[in-house]
Amino acid sequence: MNRSLQMKAGLCAVIILLATYGMLPTFKALSISHAEREAAKANPTRLAQIEEIDSKAIRRGLDLKGGMYLVLEVDQAGMDPNQAADSLKRVKEILYNRIDKFGVSEPEITTFGTNRIVVKLPGLQDPERAKALLGKTAKLEFRLVRQPEELTDALARLDQAFLGDKPAPVAADTSLAATDPTELAQRPFSGLLVTQPGISSTPMFVPEEDVERIAAMLEDPRALSRLRGVEFQLGMEPVTSGARKLRPLYLVDGKASVAGDQLTDAQAGADHEHPGMWMVNFSLNNRGAREFARLTGENIGRSLAISLDGRISSAPTIQSRIAGSGQISGRFSNAEATDLALLLRAGALPTDISIAEERTVGPSLGSDSIRMGVNASLVGSLLVVLFMVVYYRVSGLIAVAALTANILILLAVLAQFNLVLTLPGLAGVALTVGMAVDANVLINERIREELRKDKSVRAAVQAGYHNAQRTIIDSNLTTLISGIVLLWFGTGPIKGFAVTMSIGILTSMFTALVMTQVITEIMLLNPKKQSLSI
Repeated sequence: MNRSLQMKAGLCAVIILLATYGMLPTFKALSISHAEREAAKANPTRLAQIEEIDSKAIRRGLDLKGGMYLVLEVDQAGMDPNQAADSLKRVKEILYNRIDKFGVSEPEITTFGTNRIVVKLPGLQDPERAKALLGKTAKLEFRLVRQPEELTDALARLDQAFLGDKPAPVAADTSLAATDPTELAQRPFSGLLVTQPGISSTPMFVPEEDVERIAAMLEDPRALSRLRGVEFQLGMEPVTSGARKLRPLYLVDGKASVAGDQLTDAQAGADHEHPGMWMVNFSLNNRGAREFARLTGENIGRSLAISLDGRISSAPTIQSRIAGSGQISGRFSNAEATDLALLLRAGALPTDISIAEERTVGPSLGSDSIRMGVNASLVGSLLVVLFMVVYYRVSGLIAVAALTANILILLAVLAQFNLVLTLPGLAGVALTVGMAVDANVLINERIREELRKDKSVRAAVQAGYHNAQRTIIDSNLTTLISGIVLLWFGTGPIKGFAVTMSIGILTSMFTALVMTQVITEIMLLNPKKQSLSI
C-alpha cells in the first residue's frame, strides 16, 4: 500500500470514527423512552443527565418536535424608518433574553418584513405562559403617591371634565358608590368610587364591576387634558371588603422617580408577611441606588407606588431611607413571581407587540412527521441499494457503504454544529442520497468505459475516477451555490432544506471521490486480482 493510499485510508477511518462518536448522544437520546423521561421529572439527577444528552443530540425543529409558532407584530406607529428599524432590533434582542431565561431549548427568532418577528419554540409545554411572557412589556417604575388634598382636587377636575359646561360639583361623601342616577350625573367620575379607610395607603377604590369603565374614562382625552403632572393608576389585584371586591385607585406623580431600566437583578422569593405567597426581590445599579436613596430619604412617611405596566403592584409607606434594593409584593404565586422576575431581568419592550399569527404543533404530529419522513427515506434508500447491488454488484456494495457513511457524517455535522433538523431538512437528506448515488453511477460507468478499452483493472479504476472527478465537482458546486443562495435569502422551511442539502453535497463528494476509491484500491492490492465486479 503506497503512502498516498495509506493517508487517504487513515483520513476516512478518522472521519468515520469522529462521526460515530458525534452521533452517540443522538443514539442515546433516541433510546430514552417517553415513560423514562416522564419519570425523570421527579429525579433531578437523572433529569440533568437526560438534558445533557439532549443538548448534544441532533436538534429537531418545530415540525419534528412539536411546540409553538408565533408571528409577533411590533407597533411602529409614529416612528420614522430609523426608529422603526431600531425598535424591531431591540424587541428581537429582548425576546431572545426572555426566551433564554424561560428555558426553551433551540428557539428560533427571526425578523420578517419591517415590523414582524417570527418565534419558533420547539418542545414547549406551556404555550399560554410563553405568550404572556413574550407579550408583556414589564415596565417597572417607582412613583410617589400624591397627598389626599391633591386627590380631592384631581377628582373634582375629572368630574368637571365629564360634566362639560355644567357647574363644578361640590365635594361629596364617597363612602359608598353613587347609585342615584341624579347624583352620578353630578359626579360622573368620583361617583363611581368608594372609600375604605385602613385598607390601603390610598383612600379610593373602584368596585370590580366598574374597573373597565373607570379605565376607559382615564384614557379619555377630556380626562387627560385635566391631569397635569399627575396620573391615576389602578391596582393590579382587587382587595376583598365583605362581599365586595374593590380595586385600589392611586393618584401618583406623572413621571417616574426611578425607572426599572436601572435594575440589575430580580429574583423570586417567599413573602413572609403572606404565607404561601411570593414576592420579587430586586436590586439597582449605582445610579439607581443613589436616586432611590435620595427619593426615600426625602419622603419618609409618604407612600411609594411600585408600578408595573401602568398598574400598581403595591404602595408601601416609606419608613426610612432605602439604598439599592427592595421588594415587589403582590401576593404572587411562585410561577407569577418567577415570571415577573424574569421579565424585569430581561428588560422592558420598547414598544407594544401583538400576536398576528399563532400555531401549536403537538408532539404527536411531530412524531408522525418523523415516522413518515424516516419511512420515506428508508424506502427510497432501499430501492437505491437494490438498484446499485443488482446493477453494479460488488462496486454497488462499495457505493452503498459509502452512502451509509455519507448519511452518518451528515447527521454528525448537524449534531456537532448544533444545527436544526426540520421536515424539509429530511427532504434535503433524501436529495443527498440521490446525488451521492448519481456520483457513484457516473464513476462506475466511466470505469466500465475504460475496461472496454482493454485496460487493466487498476488503470481503469484510476482513469475512471480521474475522468469523472471534474464532472462530479462541477455539478455539485453549481448545486451548492444554489443551496448557499437559499440559505442566505431563505427563511423557515427553505433554510432547513438548504442546510442539509449544502452539507450533504460536501459529504457526498468526499464519500464518492475519496472513500469509494480507497475501498476499491485496497481490494485491488492483491496482485492476482485481475477483474472487478462492476
